[in-house]
This record gives sequence, structure tokens and C-alpha cells, in this order.
Amino acid sequence: MAKKTQELIILDLENMTYESEISGKKFYGEGSFGDQPDQIIIGPRRKFIYFTEDGGENPGVYARHDADGTYYTVFQGVGQRYNNDETIGIALSPDSKRLYAGIQDKGSIFELWRNDGLPFE
Repeated sequence: MAKKTQELIILDLENMTYESEISGKKFYGEGSFGDQPDQIIIGPRRKFIYFTEDGGENPGVYARHDADGTYYTVFQGVGQRYNNDETIGIALSPDSKRLYAGIQDKGSIFELWRNDGLPFE
């Protein structure tokens, strides 16, 4: 992730090539990503890249599907309480069935899971 230019840079080390895209441009569903990308983790099956938003009106955790490049909102802090805060500390549990993230200034920690009981991918 390139914070200043809001780009995701994808390296292909086998073919020694790369491509880049503006993060959050191909959004599915509700939510928005309008600020700088920050921390990233890759799901265990490499289907999704999960990343946090550094500041902004609605900090949250977002995911990018590797196969088609679509972005999704995993969760987003809304309202004055989280305005201009920052999402931090993204992590997956060892079995990938729990995703953890925090909101910095408010000192909030979130534990997320899927309703279907499956792991984050």
C-alpha cells in the first residue's frame, strides 16, 4: 500500500512484474474508502487482502478480493464518535475465524466473526 497516493501495488515475484491500482475504486455494497490505506494482512487462502484506513470520517477495515479486484467494507466506525480517528492493529485468530481491529483514539477493540461460522479467507 502506498499511503500518499492511495495505491495498492501488487508484486508478482515469479514473473518479476507489478501492477498498481487506486485503492477502493471498485467498491461493492455499502461503505466508502476515501482516505489513506494503512496496515494490511492477507487471508490464509490468499483470496482477500484486509486493510485498515488511516484517519478519515469513517475509519474501518476493508477487504479486496484477489480474483476480481472488488473492494468490500468489513466494518466501519460511523458517526461523530469515530470521526477522524484511525483503525489500528488488524489481526486474524490462528483458525482465521475471528478478525480483530481497534479504533485508536477511542480505545475501542473489535472482535468480528462470520455469521456462517466459516473462516475469513
